Amino acid sequence: MTQLPLMRPTRAEINLDALRHNLEVARCLASPAKVMAIVKAEAYGHGLIRIAQEFERLGIEYLGVSFLEEGVALREAGIQCPILVMGGLVDEQIGRYFNFNLTLTVSSIWKAKQVEAAAEVAGVRAKVHLKFDTGIGRVGQSWETAGLLLTEAAKLRHLDLEGIYTHFASSEHDDLSFTHLQLQRFYSILDQATKLGLGWRYIHCANSGALLQLPTESRFDLVRPGIMLYGYPPSENLSKKADLQPVMSLKTRVVYTKKPSVGTPIGYGSTWRSPGEHWIATLPIGYGDGFPRRAGNRASVLLRQRRCPIVGNVSMDQITVDAGDSAYLGDEVVLFGGSDEGDIPLWELCRAIDAIPYEILCGLTARIPRLYLNNNTTQ
Repeated sequence: MTQLPLMRPTRAEINLDALRHNLEVARCLASPAKVMAIVKAEAYGHGLIRIAQEFERLGIEYLGVSFLEEGVALREAGIQCPILVMGGLVDEQIGRYFNFNLTLTVSSIWKAKQVEAAAEVAGVRAKVHLKFDTGIGRVGQSWETAGLLLTEAAKLRHLDLEGIYTHFASSEHDDLSFTHLQLQRFYSILDQATKLGLGWRYIHCANSGALLQLPTESRFDLVRPGIMLYGYPPSENLSKKADLQPVMSLKTRVVYTKKPSVGTPIGYGSTWRSPGEHWIATLPIGYGDGFPRRAGNRASVLLRQRRCPIVGNVSMDQITVDAGDSAYLGDEVVLFGGSDEGDIPLWELCRAIDAIPYEILCGLTARIPRLYLNNNTTQ
């Protein structure tokens, strides 16, 4: 068993071998396109800086984040590879993109002109990717008026038009008809750009779902896998599409046991009562750590190689489980992921509480230490 450093018994173990494996899977599907590894939201809860460092060590071509602050944090940590900030552009922040050599997303004529003006004042050429909305309804110039932005952007001399992209709304679904429609719209935008004499170093639209289901049609020059790098397809129905390995295992240890008498209420709200002759184990994790409150009386954990149900409401700092006929102080408990004694898939928790892996992984707070493992040894 891996020797643990002195830390809180609740921890998220991050398997860097699995991360490398998943990146290789993505690269094989994407080839000959390059890969932009998406590390937004603390690398889907796995730790922004450490995961980005690992990707850069593995020669990643691009990193993708949502907010300026994420890009700045990466640069301040010494990350050198290109970084695209994909979120909406806040006017007063534009100059900071130049200061930290970050690629901007430009999604309207107004934003393009703002970036042009700021770049002229700063005496730089702003590296930008133009984003178009082909059907997700969020950030991006509408595909119906794409020509207006393309025409205006072609006139601006302080913009380095490095890339162009869109984002799929439902590429993880079995029915790909809307994804194909989005692709058609994107191709029409690219045709308009060609007629205007615009060229691109990077054309991209493939997220994890598209890379798993439409790798040939959607890969262009660059792909943007996110959740699959961390071991999960974007929906459970795609689980057999690729050999992905979950990167995170969430674990803790039993800190208290008792055997309440019949009818004893457990937890806030007294939503569960002891049947008697069962050991109740208390675990030091709760919704204050981002473990979902709705898992109470619905989900299970792995304790002594057995599925043990979470009983009573999840509280801020603790949960209780029905450990049956045995539980001991210090017993290791797996909330999801793998261990020497077995595994409990994250999808199982997701099904129990009607969640998705993104939600669970991204929701785990900084109170939970991340323990990075390489060849099963602590890094």
